[in-house]
Amino acid sequence: MRSEPEPETPEADDRPNPADARTPEEFLLTMRRYLAWAGGWSYLELEYKCGGVVAADKFQRALEGTELPGYVFLMAFVTACVGTDEGERLRWATSWHRLRRAARAAEPARPHLHGLPGNRTDPR
Repeated sequence: MRSEPEPETPEADDRPNPADARTPEEFLLTMRRYLAWAGGWSYLELEYKCGGVVAADKFQRALEGTELPGYVFLMAFVTACVGTDEGERLRWATSWHRLRRAARAAEPARPHLHGLPGNRTDPR
């Protein structure tokens, strides 16, 4: 009796590491590689696998884009790829927070509006 080959499961050692990403673009590239590693799901399959939290068209726009996705999107993506693995969620969230802090620190400072006419703190 011949047994059926077992389905291939991704090797943990081969999984793309979000901590290697230094820019939002690299982070998105890592997400695309992670998706391929996890099973190469279609955008519609991702929508289904995350319970509809993120729509297929949103997955497409974000994963084919260049901007760091939002946190809810990221958690839906990880859930769609590997389920509710808390270790994976933490790996991705930690890298996401690091990149988000760096992007905010690089933004030009907003002008201080204290004391300008029309501002609530204007004493007039």
